[in-house]
Amino acid sequence: MQAETKDEMRDRILEAALKRFTHYGASKTTMNEIADDLHCSKASLYYYFPDKKAMHLAVLEKIAEAFYQEMEKEAKEVTSAATALYNIIDIRKVFISRFCRLEIFKILKDNSGLILEEKKKAKQREIDLHTTIIKAGIALGEFDVKDPQETSALLVEATMGLRFSVPDHISDETDLDDEMFAAVIEKQKHLLKIFIRGIKA
Repeated sequence: MQAETKDEMRDRILEAALKRFTHYGASKTTMNEIADDLHCSKASLYYYFPDKKAMHLAVLEKIAEAFYQEMEKEAKEVTSAATALYNIIDIRKVFISRFCRLEIFKILKDNSGLILEEKKKAKQREIDLHTTIIKAGIALGEFDVKDPQETSALLVEATMGLRFSVPDHISDETDLDDEMFAAVIEKQKHLLKIFIRGIKA
């Protein structure tokens, strides 16, 4: 029972942090404000998270899980592999638009040990779900691919690369604005169009 109570409190903290981060931005939110929202002491927050960065990462992990589950659902219900690949981009667009104030792109540029490890796991998860879609495309007679895993890795890496190469004036202290993000999405769709043409059966 005690463990459940701790888990519930941790979830309440994450929900309060997510609400604040989404509305005001992660960098502009203080631990005091989150504690006030929860009617608890700041010390209570530090019992669960050593600092705001750890809380920020935990919030990102929480919403990322829902994001990946939605993409994996798309990968399991394939009637057209090409459509599923486009839908993955749209799912990503909706997710990032909804949570843009969480400063996701700043985190993506952070190469410290823990974050680097999480980014590797996330990348592999994306490769795996793209592999599932491409294998479905082969089974449906849409795609002619000898190595679905390698092909998926190439697509994911190329798509990820556009997140950083399209905005040519973004610094380590800024995040993508709406215009830059829209440009990234359009480039990703254009890349996918060319890619699908290349692997069509």
